[in-house]
Amino acid sequence: MTAQAETLNRDCGFTGNDRVIRRQSRRSAARLAALLVVLSLCAMQVSPAQQRVQEEDFYPAWAAQARYLQPLMVLDTDSALGRRNLYPKPITLRDMARMHGHLCDGLVTAWVELGSTLRLMFPDGVVDRTDVRVVSKNAPCWADAGAWMTGARMNQGTLMLDNSVGDGFILQRISTGNAVRVSLRKGIYPADLAALEQSIRARRARGTFVAPAEIDRFERDANEYSRKLLNTPPDKAITLERLADYHFPDHSQNALAPRSDTINRDAPRSSTRASGENR
Repeated sequence: MTAQAETLNRDCGFTGNDRVIRRQSRRSAARLAALLVVLSLCAMQVSPAQQRVQEEDFYPAWAAQARYLQPLMVLDTDSALGRRNLYPKPITLRDMARMHGHLCDGLVTAWVELGSTLRLMFPDGVVDRTDVRVVSKNAPCWADAGAWMTGARMNQGTLMLDNSVGDGFILQRISTGNAVRVSLRKGIYPADLAALEQSIRARRARGTFVAPAEIDRFERDANEYSRKLLNTPPDKAITLERLADYHFPDHSQNALAPRSDTINRDAPRSSTRASGENR
C-alpha cells in the first residue's frame, strides 16, 4: 500500500484490523452465495424414489372414488399401559394397502368382508380393537387384513390361521362371545380369474417361466374385480352367518406358509405396458 493510501485510510479512521474484517466479510458472503446456489440446485432435482412415487401411485383413482368405500372407525388404547381411547380414529383401505405393500383383489375382498362384519358386531359404528379375535386363512392379504383391521395378533392368541375358513373369516367379540362367519357369495369372484391365478402359481412352483403378459392380464382382471366389488352393496357380495356357542380355537391349524405374493417379484415387465395402467 502506498503512503498516500495509508494516509487516506488513517484520515478516514480505518485500521489494519478493519481491512482484515472487510476482506473476511467479503469471503464469507461469497461462500454463502455459493452455498445458496448449491442448495437451490439440489431443490430442483428430484430423487429417483420421489419420481417413482409421483409416477406410480400405489393407490389407484378407481379405489379412491369407489361408491361403497368408507373408513372404519376404531378404538384402541392410549399407550403401552394406557386406557381405552376416548375418541375413535378412522382407518382406510388406502392405509391398509400402504401397510400391506400393495392393493390387490385379496386385500379388497378382506376389507369388504371384515368391515361389514365389524359393523354388524359393533352396531354403534365404532370398533373396539381390544375386543376382537379372528380366524383367517394363511395368506398374505387375509392375515394382514385380519390383524390390522381388528387388532388381533398371533402372538396374543387372538389371530388363528386355519385354511378351512376359505376366502372368508370368523370373528368373535371377546366380551360377549358373539361370533360371525363371513364369506363371499357364490359367483362374486370370477372363475376364470381364479383359474388363471392357480395356473400361474402352479407353474411358478415348478419353476416354469410365466410370460409378463399373463401377469399383466391377471393384475388387470383382478383390478376390475376389485373395482366392481367396491362399487357393489356389501350385502349383495357377502354372506354373514351368526355362530351360536362358538369356541375360539386355541391354536392355528396352518401357522406357517411360504410367502405367496412375491413369487413374480423378479419377473420381467412387458415392454408395451403403459405407465400407470393400474390406476
